[in-house]
Amino acid sequence: MKSLFTTLLIALFTLSGNVFAQSNSYNIIDKSTMQIEGTSTLHDWTADVEKFSSYINFDASALEGDTKNNPVKSLSLTIPVESIESGKGGMNRKMYGALKSDDFPNIMFQMDNAELTTADSSSTIELNINGTLTVAGTSKSITLPVTGEQQGNESYKFTGEYEINMKDYNVDPPSAMLGTIKSGEKVTISFEFYVAQS
Repeated sequence: MKSLFTTLLIALFTLSGNVFAQSNSYNIIDKSTMQIEGTSTLHDWTADVEKFSSYINFDASALEGDTKNNPVKSLSLTIPVESIESGKGGMNRKMYGALKSDDFPNIMFQMDNAELTTADSSSTIELNINGTLTVAGTSKSITLPVTGEQQGNESYKFTGEYEINMKDYNVDPPSAMLGTIKSGEKVTISFEFYVAQS
C-alpha cells in the first residue's frame, strides 16, 4: 500500500512539473535587440545594447482560445552599462561616466505586474508592464507599453519603446568639446524581444 501511495505521489509531481515546464519554460533568445537613441546639439545618435541577461516566466496557454489573458507572469532584465556600444570610443567613455558605471555597473528592470490591454484574433496583444527601472543607482516606477505577436507555435515577438529623462535618474547628459556639444536630457530605449520555448 505504501509503495502504491509513493508511486502515485511521484506521478503527480512529475505530471505537475511537466505542465509547468510546458507553460513557462521560455527564454528571450539571441536574435533579440535593444537600442538607445538620443539627441545632441550636433547630431542625433544611436547606441546598441550588445549584451543583457533576462528572466521571463511566460505562460503561452494564456493566449490560447477566444479569451486571451496576460501571458507574462514575471520579468527581470539586467543591462551591463559597458555593453552599450555607440561605435565611438570617446562617446562610450562619456556615456559610461555619466551613468556612473564604476559604482553602478548595471541598468535593471524588475516587473511588478502586467496588464493585458487589447487582444485580437490575429494573435496580436498589447500589454502594460509595470515595474521598477534602476539607472545609475536611482529607481523609478514606470509603465512600459509592449506589443506582442505570435511568430509560430512556440515563438513570440515583443516590441516596445520607452522615453526617459536622464535628469530623473540623477544622470547629467554627457557633453564634449568643453561643453559646446551637449546631449539632450531625453533618450528612447527601444527593443525587439523574441521569446521561444527552451
